[in-house]
Amino acid sequence: MPSVKRFLFILMFILASCALKPPVQEMSDARSAIKMAHALPGEESRADAYLKSAETALDEAAAAIGTEHYDRARAKALEAKRNAQEAARIKQRKHQ
Repeated sequence: MPSVKRFLFILMFILASCALKPPVQEMSDARSAIKMAHALPGEESRADAYLKSAETALDEAAAAIGTEHYDRARAKALEAKRNAQEAARIKQRKHQ
């Protein structure tokens, strides 16, 4: 039984340490996805809406980092990346 308690303690420690770090990689990935979507040729109002949403989510992620709400920042950075990738898909479909 002590080994189970030790395992749970270690698992909780690992999960807590993940929540205590700013989502640097996620922010970088989101910025790259937004830049890539902007660089693609074509204008499409749906793509523009996704890009605007991605930029808003990235701004919200940065604000959350500023207040050390890293879980929210990570979620917003991932949302920004998904929206930017969707904008890129829309632009690529229209351009083909």
